[in-house]
Amino acid sequence: MGFYFSKRNLSIYLSSLLIASTSLFANDTEKKEIEKLNTITVVGSEASNYASFDKPSINRTNVDIEDSAKSIQVFNEDFLEDYQPQSLEDIIKMSSNTTYEGNSHGRSIQIGMRGFSNVPILIDSMKITNSIANQEIYNLQSLEVLKGPSSLQYGQSSPGGIVNLVKKKPQKQDHAEIQFKVDEHTAYTTNADFGGGINSDDSLRYRVVTSIKHGEDYTNSNTDINRFFIAPTLEYDLNDNHTFSIMAEYLRGKTPSSFGTFIDSKGDLVGPIENLSSHPDEEFKKTQKIIGFDLNSSFDTWNSNFKYRYIDYVGTNGDVHMPQSYDESTNKVKRVYAYQKQEFSEHALQYTVNKELNIFNIKNNISLGADYNKAYSQTFMHFDPANPYYIDLSHPNYEDLTSLSDHPSARDMTGDKTYNKSWGIFLQDSIHLTENLIFNAGLRYSESKPKDGQKSDATTPSLGLVYKVTPNTSIYTNYSESFTPSTNMDEKDNILDPEEGKGYELGIKQKFLDDKLNLTAAIFKIEKENVPLVQGLAPNTYYKASGKQQSKGIEFDLTGQITPNLAIVASYGYTKTKDLDNDNNRLKNIPTHTANIFTTYHLSLFNLPNTYIGGGARFLGSRYVTDTNDLKLDSEIIYNATVGYKKGNWKASLTAQNLTDEEYVEGAIRYPRVYAGTPRTIMATISYKF
Repeated sequence: MGFYFSKRNLSIYLSSLLIASTSLFANDTEKKEIEKLNTITVVGSEASNYASFDKPSINRTNVDIEDSAKSIQVFNEDFLEDYQPQSLEDIIKMSSNTTYEGNSHGRSIQIGMRGFSNVPILIDSMKITNSIANQEIYNLQSLEVLKGPSSLQYGQSSPGGIVNLVKKKPQKQDHAEIQFKVDEHTAYTTNADFGGGINSDDSLRYRVVTSIKHGEDYTNSNTDINRFFIAPTLEYDLNDNHTFSIMAEYLRGKTPSSFGTFIDSKGDLVGPIENLSSHPDEEFKKTQKIIGFDLNSSFDTWNSNFKYRYIDYVGTNGDVHMPQSYDESTNKVKRVYAYQKQEFSEHALQYTVNKELNIFNIKNNISLGADYNKAYSQTFMHFDPANPYYIDLSHPNYEDLTSLSDHPSARDMTGDKTYNKSWGIFLQDSIHLTENLIFNAGLRYSESKPKDGQKSDATTPSLGLVYKVTPNTSIYTNYSESFTPSTNMDEKDNILDPEEGKGYELGIKQKFLDDKLNLTAAIFKIEKENVPLVQGLAPNTYYKASGKQQSKGIEFDLTGQITPNLAIVASYGYTKTKDLDNDNNRLKNIPTHTANIFTTYHLSLFNLPNTYIGGGARFLGSRYVTDTNDLKLDSEIIYNATVGYKKGNWKASLTAQNLTDEEYVEGAIRYPRVYAGTPRTIMATISYKF
């Protein structure tokens, strides 16, 4: 009982702390004008600062965070270095009201935000049709999160928000880093990052980021992890106004299969999380290639950006004994043979122009953008449900792994190669009605059409108002929409209208301590309409776009530096969801409360200025795993700790994640199959910059 009380009060305490901080820092000094001339790597800086001073790229408008009527969080490179995340979702979950729901057998990352799933992940502010899992964290400059319905700049989107991965770019300053990591599961990683100017005036510069990983993970798999990644980039200043860059990425990896595990009717895991629910001899191999270019132009009152990316991905699960169901009466998991290979390729184009001009002596920041995607996909699949295999996950005794030749009656479920074309255009204006009052208005038109399907289109507006109470305090409100094309048909075989999200938001953005500490607080309400509902009886079923879902809540995000020695990232979120066509049930996988905190402190007051300690906790509230709300998972608190040393070019750290080794469920895409959280992992890191 006491344990439950402490968990519940953690959320209340964090939210109270963040609210109270507004009055505690009310007498901050005026905002200082900060101009970023060029991104450089500073060698020898000891203390961390988790506040970001760059304009976010996620909004495509070249508008500062404080001038945007949206909630935006940025996790910068200092935070990524200190936090030492094991995966992309470890970073994303630090944002308020954000959850990880699974990885779709290792192929994609499923993120929930503000009550809604299928949050898209952008790459360098570009929409990618086919979600790409396992992006290299070491190649990230920062990670950006934009909350609420956000189809204005990118088209198809979740009502919850979007995530943007900002990759490392070439710098004029010569730099190099070599980094070594090892964890308690005997996985070894070597990272390297080097680059700088090539010619005398540094107008031609390069950067190469590479990572090699080999070893084991925490499961009982017989397959080692092998991963190789390299990302070279070349950038050239054509003249004072135009910069052209060419980039490439290559990733080749092999990991154990990732089919999750199972829970029983009480919500308890049916076996240790290290026991695979499929087979220890399985291998998941993937190869990913990305090439592209950017052309950036910048003048006194306008700038533009033209981008192209080509992505080629092949993921092969190969021979697997894929889990299908769990029988609680026998404690057995049913598995069947399957072979699966997925091939994706995509061409993505994007152009944005931002222009500052005065109309009737009123400042306007006008943005015009267009984008085009053509994504190809094909799945090769063989499936044999007639010859199942059974194991007890608490004490598994695995049979020999079979191959396709052992299953002559397997169904060939290979699909034809298909594609989806989508394009859109948007216009947005940020109108400075007065020195302190900014009105944001935008409109987008989008179209999407599969190879043999029907066209789906949508027009999505966005409206916002920002009022600067003081140079450090802004109040904002917005109304925005999102859409997701449907693949379901009505009774006349017509494609359903897209799912639509409508969001209402009121928030405050507060800067403290000479802009070193940033707080964003918001209340929101989101309505999702045109959710497909099944009609009729099998086999004559069809769909009707009449379903409605709703979420509303509050959230706080705090990021930055409290003192020269103390840096912090903290968040709290409350979300209440309703499925209005299902007895107002809560939406599955969405906790009512979430909270996060991570902080580092340099021990300068103890005459140890080069040594820092840190730690944090993540509170994952109770949540339902079924649409009928007949099973709720308990809340969890996951603790992290770190100790490190920075001096000159050297940095070393020892990090413990999931310190108390909690066994818990992160998400359940289809009950009773779930994805468990990662067990305790202790990791040592040492790096040298020169």
